[in-house]
Amino acid sequence: MNKRTVALIALFAGWILMADIADATTYEDIAGQWCGDVTDYVFTPNTLTVKFHDDRPVNVFKITKYTYGKAMAQQENDDKPRRPFHRC
Repeated sequence: MNKRTVALIALFAGWILMADIADATTYEDIAGQWCGDVTDYVFTPNTLTVKFHDDRPVNVFKITKYTYGKAMAQQENDDKPRRPFHRC
């Protein structure tokens, strides 16, 4: 497994929670841009792009599987706070 795959798995498994899973059943339910206070996410059929609001470079991850939801939040973990995202 390459570093990007591991990072994407860690991203989803470690601190992304998709809520309302029963209500979201298609790619269109999560496709597009999600805005947060530190980063924005853009979901396309094959990639997740993480755009930071500061000068850090953009990260692009290959998507191999979707878990659908209508709300999203980075979960609190160690020294990182919970950060909600919303549709832009």
